[in-house]
Amino acid sequence: MVQDRQNLAGVLLLLLLPIFANDGLAQTPHPAVPRTTDGSAFDFNSCKQCHEAKLKGTSVHAAVQVGCDACHAVEHYKNETDIYVRSEGNELCYECHEDKKPKTSQTTLHFALRKEPCTTCHDPHSSAAPHLLKRAAEGRDHESNLCLTCHTQIEALLKKPTQHAAVDMGCATCHTTHRSEPAGEPEGIFHLNKPPAALCLECHGADVPALRKAHQDQPIEKANCAECHNPHGSDAPKLLNSFVHAPFAAGCDTCHAAAVDGKIQLLDGARRTLCLACHSNIEEQLQQARVTHTPAEMEEGCVTCHSPHAASSPRQLRLGPVRTCFVCHEELAEARATKQHLHQPVFAQGCFVCHQPHGGAQNHLLRAETNDLCMECHNPGIAATVRTQRRDKKAVELFGGKVEIFPDALARIPTIDLLPSKDKGHPLIPRHPVRGKYQLGDNMTCVTCHTPHAANGNPKLFVTESAAQQELCRKCHQEDKK
Repeated sequence: MVQDRQNLAGVLLLLLLPIFANDGLAQTPHPAVPRTTDGSAFDFNSCKQCHEAKLKGTSVHAAVQVGCDACHAVEHYKNETDIYVRSEGNELCYECHEDKKPKTSQTTLHFALRKEPCTTCHDPHSSAAPHLLKRAAEGRDHESNLCLTCHTQIEALLKKPTQHAAVDMGCATCHTTHRSEPAGEPEGIFHLNKPPAALCLECHGADVPALRKAHQDQPIEKANCAECHNPHGSDAPKLLNSFVHAPFAAGCDTCHAAAVDGKIQLLDGARRTLCLACHSNIEEQLQQARVTHTPAEMEEGCVTCHSPHAASSPRQLRLGPVRTCFVCHEELAEARATKQHLHQPVFAQGCFVCHQPHGGAQNHLLRAETNDLCMECHNPGIAATVRTQRRDKKAVELFGGKVEIFPDALARIPTIDLLPSKDKGHPLIPRHPVRGKYQLGDNMTCVTCHTPHAANGNPKLFVTESAAQQELCRKCHQEDKK
C-alpha cells in the first residue's frame, strides 16, 4: 500500500511539472549576446534591441549611458548565457555613489539605507520621477507617494482633519532621505533639510504679527516647532500634537514670565524645580529611590526627556518612548542599526517596559530582580491573558499595572515553564538552573545566557552571538569541548 502511494505521488509530480514550468518558476534562457566586430568583447549596444524600455524615462541612470557592462557581466558557456550584476547588494552602487555609503558611526540612518537594497526606492535604469525614484515622493497615499509605502503612520496622519499644506509640496520639501547628521538632534533623526525652526520659518516668517501673538511673544526662532505641532496632520486646530501638557493648554504664563532679551524666562527659575512643584509624586519617588535616573537629577531636569508643551506620544516624551532614550544611550541606537535580532520591548515598545524612568530600588533601574523581570512576560500564563485582553480590546497590565502593553505585542512571545521553585527548569531539562550557583559563579540569571537588548546569530539573543546553541552551552560545560 505504501509503495502504491509513493508511485501515485511520483506520477502526480510528473503531471504537475509542466504546469509549474509554465507558471513563471522556470526561467526563460537569455539569448546569446553578440560580440563586437573584432570579437574581442561582448557588444552591449545590442541590449537595447530587447530592453529599449530601460532607456525611456525623464531620468536615465548615467551608468546606462556608459553601457550595460558598467553594472552587468556576461557568462557564456556552451549554449547557455547568464547575465548578472558584477557586485552583490549595494556594493555595486557604492562604486560610484561612495558618498551614500553608510558609516558605522551613523546610528540614525534612514531605515531603508541601513537594511534595504538601493533598488527598494530607486530604479537602476530609468524613471519618470526625480533621482530615479520608482515613484514620486509626492501625494497623500502610498499608491502615488513612494515614501508612504513604508511610512504608513504618516499616511494615516494625512487623513486627519487638520492638514499641513507643505505636504502637498512633496516630502523633499522638508526631508533629505540620505541625511542623518547631527546624530541625536531632530535634524539628523528625522532627516530634515535644516534645523526645525529654520525649516519652518522659511514659510512661517518669525516677524508675522499673528504668529508672534499666538506664541505670546515668546522667542520662537530656536524652538523645535514639531514638539507642539504635528508637521503632517492632526485632529486638533493649528496642527497641535495629540498629547498636550495641561499647563501649556492653560497658557504660557502658567510657567513663563515675559521673555528678556530674546531669552525664555521661567517663573521659578530652574526647570526641575518648576516641574516638581506640580509633579510631587515624582519628587517623592526620587527621594525614596535607591537608584535614580541621571537626567532626573540634572539642572535641565525633566525637559531632557519630556516636552513641557506638547508631543506626539504619551507623557510628552520628546522623541517617543523608544527614540528618547537613544539620545543618551547611543549604544542602543547602534544596536538597532547593526544587530540582526532585536528584543521587541526595547525597540518597539520602549525601555520603560523593563526600566523605571525616574528612580527605583534595583540596579540599572530595573522594575524587578532580573529573572522576575523576564518572567513577567515569558511566563506560561501570559498567553491566556493576551487572548482575554485582545478579545476585550484592553491593554495587558504588567508589574501590577505600572506598565500597559497592547496584547499584539505579546501574542507570539516564547514562554518558559520553570519548576515551582523558579530556580530550575530551563533550558531542556528540569534540573538545569536559571538562578543562583552555576559552573562559572554564584549569580546566574537570564542574562547569563541571553542579552536583554539585541544580538547577532540567534533570535534567542544568545550572549555568544552564535547561531548554534552548543557554543553557548560550552561557556559553562567546558568538558564538552574535549
